[in-house]
Amino acid sequence: SILIGVFGGYYMEIPLNNRWHLNPEVIYSQKGAKFTYSYTHDYGINERDFHSSSHELNLAYIELNPSVSYRTNSKLSFNFGPSISYLIDLDYKILSDVGTNDGVADEILPIGEYTEETFDIGLNIAASYYLTDNFLIEAKINRGFMSIGEVSKVTYTGTTGNDIKSNIYKLKNSGIGFSIAYLF
Repeated sequence: SILIGVFGGYYMEIPLNNRWHLNPEVIYSQKGAKFTYSYTHDYGINERDFHSSSHELNLAYIELNPSVSYRTNSKLSFNFGPSISYLIDLDYKILSDVGTNDGVADEILPIGEYTEETFDIGLNIAASYYLTDNFLIEAKINRGFMSIGEVSKVTYTGTTGNDIKSNIYKLKNSGIGFSIAYLF
């Protein structure tokens, strides 16, 4: 599921002509997700347990978003451009890891872990509506192209003849943002 975060920073509009503009932006941005996955753990012969594991991941980035905008008229513009993000903070939590057959064995499974990537490169697509010449509202969609990390969970511990195996889930950023901007 989606987590709600905040973003804010510096936005500038540089006119190239009466329709086209450059819009460099440097922002602080929070992103994240809550997610659940299921897996099977075999303890031994005829000893199987089905698990549901719930997680929360909160990330904070500094982003450089240079975009180009096309003004259709004095009130509306469409914007697009790359996004370059640098990870400055993360918080990963395992909220629960529940098995369906608690009486199977006393074996404790290792906890899952998140291995992060520092950079992400993506694309922003947005629409801006100018309430006045200097005051605007914007809706933006961001899609990251690179893996931002992976969650891994050991699901077989190698006991009673089982090989050690791990489920790996690769994650990518995507988000929807709404902003208010004032141009000086």
